[in-house]
Amino acid sequence: MILTQNRDSEYQIIYPQNPTPSEKYAVAELKKYLFKITGAMIPEYQDNRHLEDKEIIVGFTQRGGYTEEEKCELGKEGFIIKTEGEKIYIIGSGVRGALYGVYSFLEEYCGCRFYTNDFEKVPYNRTLEIPEIEYNKQVPQFFYRNPYWKSVGDVGIAAKLKINGCHGRERFPDYLGGDVNYQGGFEHTIGWLSGQCPFGERAWVQPCLSDEKVYETVIGNIRNMLKEHPDASLISITQNDGDTGACKCDKCRPINEAEESGMGTMLKFVNRIAEELEPEYPDVLFDTFAYRFTRKPPKTIRPRKNVVVRLCSIECCFRHPLTDCDITPGHDDVERSFAIDLKEWSEVAPNLTIWNYTTNFTNFPVLFPNIETWRKNARFFAENKAKGLFEQGNYASLNGEFGELKGYMLARTCWDPYMSREKYEEYIREFIMDFYGPGGTEIMKYLGMALDNSTDEHMGIYYDTATNYTWIRDCATKLEGQWEYVLRANQYFDAAEEAAETDVQLANIRRTRIHLFDYIDFTLRDEREAAEDDAAKALLTEQIHENQKKRFEYMRKYNVTHNHEFHDIDSLSDPDYEQHALLWKCPNEF
Repeated sequence: MILTQNRDSEYQIIYPQNPTPSEKYAVAELKKYLFKITGAMIPEYQDNRHLEDKEIIVGFTQRGGYTEEEKCELGKEGFIIKTEGEKIYIIGSGVRGALYGVYSFLEEYCGCRFYTNDFEKVPYNRTLEIPEIEYNKQVPQFFYRNPYWKSVGDVGIAAKLKINGCHGRERFPDYLGGDVNYQGGFEHTIGWLSGQCPFGERAWVQPCLSDEKVYETVIGNIRNMLKEHPDASLISITQNDGDTGACKCDKCRPINEAEESGMGTMLKFVNRIAEELEPEYPDVLFDTFAYRFTRKPPKTIRPRKNVVVRLCSIECCFRHPLTDCDITPGHDDVERSFAIDLKEWSEVAPNLTIWNYTTNFTNFPVLFPNIETWRKNARFFAENKAKGLFEQGNYASLNGEFGELKGYMLARTCWDPYMSREKYEEYIREFIMDFYGPGGTEIMKYLGMALDNSTDEHMGIYYDTATNYTWIRDCATKLEGQWEYVLRANQYFDAAEEAAETDVQLANIRRTRIHLFDYIDFTLRDEREAAEDDAAKALLTEQIHENQKKRFEYMRKYNVTHNHEFHDIDSLSDPDYEQHALLWKCPNEF
């Protein structure tokens, strides 16, 4: 069917009377993007207007097109897109369903792509033809979805990518349908809840969960919080960070020993709070970690129906899918596989969510070739009944590696964890060619090289240099393999830059190239360490400084402000190039 032709359209948009802010915004977004694509301004009317043959119907309207059973199945976020005759239906709730349906219609049938905070693709078509759509129904597996990456940190792109978790971004306004929010803190909250530290700070030793005073303090703080925020739906009661272990007093230790897990006292404590508060707050879920010493499910204690268990994968190898690898780089004390813990939790936890890790926290702009894991891991979580997914990444800064691609693809897999391999690879190719332009062909080759030459390595989320994991394997020595990697990588990136047609494409290529300066720096230092004469060492020192200078120039120009977690170099103007960038200090640092 012809939706628009020569900047004109016979269609009109129909939406409900008394629309929600989200429904009104869905209509406005549909009109805006159809105008951008075609130049046609399509009129909008509420559903008390007389029937026309050619209508785009948005939301649950009097025009029908859905059953009450379908309406119930779609919930707050699901939608149906279909055509009947010359009518186009985008059916979904006034919370987020209609809005999500509009964005999917624009993507799947109009050619739009929404990639990052400030980069999207909107085609231009004087004639926009829509195929017959039999029945496109989408309902999310995960009620909570949050790829925690700076490149998708704005609420506008988050809504377009169907991200609904607000941790790391501002609260979603009503016109975007609101959000799924943890009231009172997202993580490691037991410290402030129990009075160990002020709100917003962390304690590092676990409180005694058998102490009645601790219980009364925690439930009192939660009750006060719920009174102040009656719309709260999720409360985090999560252990302090670190791996110090549970309290070992004479009351706590026997419980955890009997349960064969440090989760024994924690889950007993959270269950008690959830049971006591349920009559007053029947719609609130109480969330706790299965993290480090609490990761293993307890032997007999089971989470209540209003308790969420958030299982964390921090110890795992992230170079390979969690289904294929039990290695725990840097965590020699882990006795059980994450996959086993996930499967066991899935059998006993009515509300299981996942905290997964997708960046290297020691060195943000470092090569971290984990592209093959995102789809398989999301599917693994979904197949084991997970209901929420938090993908922690570089939330602090643009990344200097492939952060934009990662934020985008993780959003895709959060929404559709069962997507096919073909669709997954198509999304990656589309992103790379749109984001980098004609040079994307060279970037694809580079990615292939990085993946092929790190296949057998195991990467955690805390390492300084990719040179320990990725080099050209058919060279005589590892150092020669590093230099061959540098040679080929530079050729790919030089060719990509040469092919760039716009300043935006060139900026995207160069921002991604920052991780290569990191790789070169470590390789130059390895070469200098092996050099035997002072002249060679002096020349390599000059090269190190020049490479570091270029890295700093690119970081400044392309808004990469963090070399690692909690380390903002935005105020740094004159770094010491003899030091690796991870050691650069701002003027106020000691």
